[in-house]
Amino acid sequence: MFAVLILVACGGIADEFLPNTEHGKLEVTVERTLNTSPDNVTEFRFNDRLRYMRPMLARTLPMWVEVHVDVFASDFSTYRFGGGWITRGDLYVGRRAVPTEIVEVISSDENVLTSELVPNPADPKRHLVKLFTLKPGIARLTFKTSKLDEKRQRIDALIEDSFVLTVSGIPGNKGSPVIAKPAE
Repeated sequence: MFAVLILVACGGIADEFLPNTEHGKLEVTVERTLNTSPDNVTEFRFNDRLRYMRPMLARTLPMWVEVHVDVFASDFSTYRFGGGWITRGDLYVGRRAVPTEIVEVISSDENVLTSELVPNPADPKRHLVKLFTLKPGIARLTFKTSKLDEKRQRIDALIEDSFVLTVSGIPGNKGSPVIAKPAE
């Protein structure tokens, strides 16, 4: 407890978590894109205190693109940020992003936006959400997740939050004649 008070006195308070869902419970980041440039499906969010930016899922997506997103929840604790192979990083107190296990993802309109869980190539014990845009319209994407601890075990209750996406009528590949449709 004394260490936490020292951190507070020394200005070591900083939130690393950048929520972008309706109720601010989850952080949805872009991990991979197909049929488009990452710039077409990404909004970069900046954290001025910790001096970094993160690729967040944009609210408007072009047609015929496939986007793989990862979902994080928040945890209030002490954490290290900015470490590398030489330094351990600085110690902060605040909300940090923790990995989740995605239990379910639901698209309100499968004709506009399909969603499914796919294995995460970087961490085979976790999943990413694969989104594929089909036609112009609006769809609500609802995530049901569970926080994971360091041993990749579920902790706490399920977290549910939504994200409203608009699919524009502009193809994501900027005029290329080859548009890959999803496999059925």
